[in-house]
Amino acid sequence: MNKNFLTTLFFLIILTSKSLAGEFIGVIGAAVGEINNQKNEKLSNGSKIYYGDTIKVKTNSNAQILFLDETVMTVGENTDLTIDDFIYDPKTNNGNFVTSIKSGIVKTISGKISEKNPKNLKVKMPNGSLGVRGTEFLVSSNSDNNESTVVLLGPGPENTLGMIPGNIQLTDGLNTTEITNPGFQAMITNVVSLSSPTNAEVISQMSSSMSHSVLNSSSIIDSSKNLTTNLINSADLKNNIIVTAEKFDLKSDEGASEILSSLSSESDAKEISVAMNQLQENIIVTDNENYVRTLDQDTILYDSGWFDLSPVETGSNGLTYSLGSEGVSEIFDTAATQQGRAKVYVNFNKKEISADVLSKITLKGASTVEYSFTTPTVTLTTIPVVASVPMAMGSTGGTFIDTLIDSGGGECPADSCTSLVRVANTLQSSSLTVNSGTTEQLMDKYNHDTSNSDAAKEVFQYGKFTTVDGSGLTGLGTFVFEGAHDAAASPAGEAAYVQSIERLEGSTVVIGKALE
Repeated sequence: MNKNFLTTLFFLIILTSKSLAGEFIGVIGAAVGEINNQKNEKLSNGSKIYYGDTIKVKTNSNAQILFLDETVMTVGENTDLTIDDFIYDPKTNNGNFVTSIKSGIVKTISGKISEKNPKNLKVKMPNGSLGVRGTEFLVSSNSDNNESTVVLLGPGPENTLGMIPGNIQLTDGLNTTEITNPGFQAMITNVVSLSSPTNAEVISQMSSSMSHSVLNSSSIIDSSKNLTTNLINSADLKNNIIVTAEKFDLKSDEGASEILSSLSSESDAKEISVAMNQLQENIIVTDNENYVRTLDQDTILYDSGWFDLSPVETGSNGLTYSLGSEGVSEIFDTAATQQGRAKVYVNFNKKEISADVLSKITLKGASTVEYSFTTPTVTLTTIPVVASVPMAMGSTGGTFIDTLIDSGGGECPADSCTSLVRVANTLQSSSLTVNSGTTEQLMDKYNHDTSNSDAAKEVFQYGKFTTVDGSGLTGLGTFVFEGAHDAAASPAGEAAYVQSIERLEGSTVVIGKALE
């Protein structure tokens, strides 16, 4: 589903509604599985939704509903959603919108009614209700245990884009809790709880209900670590990203969306790494790269936590690497755990991104060295956000930005060489070293052969991060470490040097949370 289709669809809906006296209020934009209305009529792509309808989404099914005022609701499996009230004047954008969720999960991106009259969008649940001031949010209602959970996804107060701040007032009838921070939640059981940061378990439960997309794009799991955190889903990932991009005045990277859509719930760490390798960086490094980041209520923190890296013979880039002598590493301590971690700070309102990059690396015959590096704060213009950082790490500590840069010959994207290897048996060009101008000096920099007195035993590190869904609350991260082991380290033996390079890789799913 693309932007032109959506524009045409809404135009046709508005024209048709004039002849239906306001009864026709929306359409099913995407349908997966078994979906019916209160008359037990089957609903599919293009089915019309009318005032007073109840949409019943069965197990392993999803529906995305597009309303006249451009509100978008993604309905999870085993959900009953009733349209209690929908009045809309497309000429003035005045109206009123009230829905009831008997049970299940619904994700909402508010439209023109809420934009014009923020208090005129309401959602009712069996044990309470919420009022919304224009935003993006998730509602989960469980009739079995009489529990409801609401998660705010939209922009925070004082955002710089002129958007209506995300503001949810959740009430149990007597008590009211206000949620104003993106990534925060509140619950109703007997009484409404206070607002608090959403944990990964809640996100997993909600997103798994909406993981039956036609594109099968939003249930990515790192099965190698037995993670159960699914990515927040819409019935059409690419459309969700387009809608959100427009809200934040950002561009939509359709190429990145297509690549991420290839992932499924069965995708393992290797498949995630391969997909990540295909993504092109889309941040902008300008004169503000030395700008000091500011952290406020609109900042989302993606903390990957420490995750493990493993040796690979075939990298996610398709190139071949050494596994050491007879399968035993010549560079890294195989008995130790090699780990990476990133804390990525994203502010969609200020269009900023920066990161704290950390590593725990144990070289063969050496103790574990912990590294840390804070990137410059740079500008983001596009979603999904794709950002990367390469660096060199000293054998006993310290990080160096004089790693690899593009000489202008197109060897790799500017400041984003993903490996010491350019192609089979060929290193990155010798001109790609800032402080070392020869191939031999480049070889010495990352050489770990103890018989070579010039070996500096540095480790090449490359990290990459991307947001995945339109909400921006979910991300993927990958790390790569490389080193070589060659006694000669001579330009005449470049192929032998390349064939000695060992590579560690790892990837993880990251859930973003609003800063406290």
